[in-house]
Amino acid sequence: MTHGRPAAVLVIVCGLGAAATGWLTWSMTRPGPGDAGSVTADVRHAVPGGDREASVPVRVRGPAGLDVPVVPVGARPDGVLALPEDPGTGGWWPLGARTGSGTGTVLIAGHVDSREDGLGPFAALHGTRVGAGLAVTGADAGVRRYRVTARRTYRQEELPADLFSRTGAHRLALVTCAGPYDRASGRYERNLVLYAAPVGAPAPRVRRG
Repeated sequence: MTHGRPAAVLVIVCGLGAAATGWLTWSMTRPGPGDAGSVTADVRHAVPGGDREASVPVRVRGPAGLDVPVVPVGARPDGVLALPEDPGTGGWWPLGARTGSGTGTVLIAGHVDSREDGLGPFAALHGTRVGAGLAVTGADAGVRRYRVTARRTYRQEELPADLFSRTGAHRLALVTCAGPYDRASGRYERNLVLYAAPVGAPAPRVRRG
């Protein structure tokens, strides 16, 4: 798996109909149950060379009830990732940036709801406005603070590739489902992305949906 632009379209399926599988996938194909691997080994203490201030995110907090633990999401050789089924837990993309890194995007995604529990904590993203503060706790117990600089919605098939990158200006991106719910496909049609910059840093430019 490379860190560059993916060959296929990245899709985050994170809503009501997806709660049974919770797939964050490289493609529209939904894998069978039990296929997701794990990348949890060693990632909690892995730091990119020269980036000694970085730490793996383990919790994210924000306005309106956003307060969730964060875990690395699993990966398969074919590029399929699985979000945690529990809407009260966020999934961190471990091939992106760590909180406190000098560059790259800290990508954390989660289900907006589930059939069993209704709306989850990530639903708070829909009411979180530009200027709101976010706090990410790292595995080192340090808290890094960010401020929301932009809100964008994208079709699930059209997420920007740079959301999944370790390069570029450092930022946090929180993602959950948005838009109409398609009962036929069992998923929402769009994703809401909140971009946030470290407190005191200039806001990076982001692509509109």
